[in-house]
Amino acid sequence: MTRPVDAVIAVTYRCNARCAMCGIWQSAPGEELPPSAYDALPPDLRDVNLTGGEPFLRDDLPDIHAALRRACPRARTVVSTNGFLTDRILDHVRRMRQVEPGLGLALSMDGPAEVHDRLRSVPGGHARTLRTLKALQAEGVRNLRLAFTLTPANAGHFGEVYDLARARGVEFTCAVQHASEHYFRSEADSADLATDAVRGQLESVVRRELRSWRPKSWARAYFMHGLWEFVRGRGRLHPCRAGRDFLFLDPAGELYTCNAMPFRMGNLRAGFETAWRSGDATGARGQADRCAACWMICTARVAIKRAWPQALGWALRRKFAPAEVLRP
Repeated sequence: MTRPVDAVIAVTYRCNARCAMCGIWQSAPGEELPPSAYDALPPDLRDVNLTGGEPFLRDDLPDIHAALRRACPRARTVVSTNGFLTDRILDHVRRMRQVEPGLGLALSMDGPAEVHDRLRSVPGGHARTLRTLKALQAEGVRNLRLAFTLTPANAGHFGEVYDLARARGVEFTCAVQHASEHYFRSEADSADLATDAVRGQLESVVRRELRSWRPKSWARAYFMHGLWEFVRGRGRLHPCRAGRDFLFLDPAGELYTCNAMPFRMGNLRAGFETAWRSGDATGARGQADRCAACWMICTARVAIKRAWPQALGWALRRKFAPAEVLRP
């Protein structure tokens, strides 16, 4: 049976932001796994995103990370954060880097200060996130990125955040607002983003990524191509591998095929193998196989890796193409 190599692990649904594109903060506080429970994760994982809510609200986040590293010693870990708690983040990251020197962090940034603060409902949030970014760089953390969530409210600022990431010497990642009843707990209509203005922003960034000779930049451009195809109603570029190559784990230990659709597979407390091979998991995989409800990097990454000849051919053809890269 296929084993998962990629995972998003939400360690808490507590959050210190009130984001317009996400309803997690409206959730009642619920059960949270103790650090020891994460020792049950499968050793095959290679890419893990620790997220929330706001993961740094957990005092024991370094202990969770240590358990993850024991269970999955070859996994590369990225922690997603809003970056508001600078001192706490620095303290936790210092401890976590002792276990994983290459630890990555993705800091949410949704536009210039006035736009970001309005979307996150935290006055001064943009300044606090930027302060955290600079502090992490001063600490010598190199695996950093700014993460932009594209919504109708900030669609005109995609390129600005990309420019900021380039200016600060960090990576850039992006997503469109997605609906999810069990994770984001919000509704979204990506069709609202199928505009010439959004395509123009994406086109500019894709062309700049294709100018590079780094395969990672080409892969990022290909992902953004897929993002535009999804926004314009064309679905996924490649079939979803959720529940096979990818899993989502919630704070209470519930395993799902992904964080977009509520296809439940079992609970980690019962043992990973028991959950992964259960009848519920088989049914959930069948639902995921028929699903085209998202195009997010968490599940797109493994799909793109499997289809790398197609992705590479697309990048090489567009790299030297004088015409538009993204279809109108």
